[in-house]
Amino acid sequence: MERKEIRIEDTWDLSGLFADQAQFDTAMEQAKQLLSEITQAQGHITESRESFRQFMDKQEALQRQCENLTVYAQMRADVEPEDPQVQQNLAKSVAFVNQAAAATTFVDQEFIEHQKTVEAYLTEEDCADYRYPMEETFRTIPHRPDAPTEHLLAQMSELFQNPQKTFKAFVPEFKPVMIDGKEEFLNQAIMNQLLHNPDREIRKQAFEHFYEEYRRHQNVFCSTLTGHAQGQVLQAKLHHFSSALEASLFEDGADIPLFNQVLEMANTKYHPAFWRYNELKKKIMKLDDCTSYDLNVPLVQAVDGHYDLDQCFEILDQALAPLGEEYQALLKRARTERWIDYYPHQGKRGGAYSWGTYDSNPFVLTNFTGGYDSLSTLAHELGHSMHSFFSHRANRPLLADYRIFVAEVASTVNEVLLNQYMLQHSDDPKMKASLLYNMLEQLVGTLYRQPMFAQFEAWLHEQLEAGEALSSSDLTEYYYKLNQDYYGPAVTVHELEKYKCYSVPHFYYNFYVYKYTIGMSVALSFASRILKGETEDYLRFLTRGGSCAPIDQLVEAGADPRGEQVYDDAFRYFEETLDQFEKLMQEI
Repeated sequence: MERKEIRIEDTWDLSGLFADQAQFDTAMEQAKQLLSEITQAQGHITESRESFRQFMDKQEALQRQCENLTVYAQMRADVEPEDPQVQQNLAKSVAFVNQAAAATTFVDQEFIEHQKTVEAYLTEEDCADYRYPMEETFRTIPHRPDAPTEHLLAQMSELFQNPQKTFKAFVPEFKPVMIDGKEEFLNQAIMNQLLHNPDREIRKQAFEHFYEEYRRHQNVFCSTLTGHAQGQVLQAKLHHFSSALEASLFEDGADIPLFNQVLEMANTKYHPAFWRYNELKKKIMKLDDCTSYDLNVPLVQAVDGHYDLDQCFEILDQALAPLGEEYQALLKRARTERWIDYYPHQGKRGGAYSWGTYDSNPFVLTNFTGGYDSLSTLAHELGHSMHSFFSHRANRPLLADYRIFVAEVASTVNEVLLNQYMLQHSDDPKMKASLLYNMLEQLVGTLYRQPMFAQFEAWLHEQLEAGEALSSSDLTEYYYKLNQDYYGPAVTVHELEKYKCYSVPHFYYNFYVYKYTIGMSVALSFASRILKGETEDYLRFLTRGGSCAPIDQLVEAGADPRGEQVYDDAFRYFEETLDQFEKLMQEI
């Protein structure tokens, strides 16, 4: 299908950002003028409270304009990649943003050099909006290296990125899989798909052919993985952190006890529940020996209805009704005001996302095909969109954008509410079993698998920080033992599972994965309270944007990630879902 064949009502309307090319070009010139004024202020930012306020406002205006330019250009490119004007706009906007970033590197240093002066300004009411951003800047002072080291680190940035670039670029060539007498091409996506195949021999081939290549090239991937980690260890040391873990947690205002608590909850306290799930899988599949390539076989046949867009929005209206009439009204606006680009077509970017700017409504890109996955994806992305809408409405641009630490909460809340609604309004036991199974798999991925990854990542960095020289056998044997404990006694971990550590891209994202567990745990806590009619804390959380630290936002909303209650609630939800699923499977 080509884009011109799709009804205009089913495409997004970006004209609220720029109605035509002339408006885009005008905005670019305005941004260039703002950048010129900002760079001319170097050395004079803090001369007076008025000069400080004027500078902050201009910087905010520049960031706002840069966001409008780049978001608009990228969203156009995601649906019209063949349009040369669209590609030119994207290239120009990205180049300008990079230019602006390079030209304003002096700003934070100037604030720091005049910290006392700035802090005095911040006590005045007309500077109140700048307090949190400035506190965040000043919080970095103990971790700023001296000027020569900072300059050297800037020159070495490419070196630090090389291991990840090599990991992405080096894609092994996998032995084909034999299916129905024909050789079938194998890559990561196809391997994941084939692990769902009911034919055990096909699953075995796919798993072994895929990870055998990582075994063959293990020294290459050991080099990239340890090289990346060594770079993080060095940068942490030069920024005066005690460890790479502490450095990674610093940005979100998190600490090592919080990180360790996530691992303790998943990998120790509630681990037996996951073992029980694997025992149930083995029993349902009637396997004497359950191994790594058996665990993705669907335990129930998917019962997938077909939903058109109107039906999807009717369901979402009801499923998300506990969030209130204003939330429901915004869902209607998303449909009628063309916030969403729905259907796949030639050249359109795959997947789904929610994006937008302070000056626009939120937008959603999706590739709608009508199954339950499409409905769930809409719920998820609209969760992001509503979080952005409420955050932008409640805060000025400087304080409007929420951090990654809490970014998945609102989207996951919507998914959980949708799942609960569908369970309550289905009379089909097979449909209910399918919904419960999908939820269990999602919970396993976020509550259990990510903390296992995080434990491996923490061990790797700790070994390097202790001065250990790690070989591939060191990494793979530790990962193998970790998986044996992870899956539990019901699963015989395949020998090639140990090389899976070389295929995980998140190991190059610097202790990112634990946030998935926190996000899911917090979302389940919120969803439970929402279904009891307790929505006030959650709706206030949606308005906080970037006005304070993300952990403080969660504490204020009664979902403190530093305590045990949030995790207790989340893992008990997993146990309750498992109980329901096991009971239902005995009945059908």
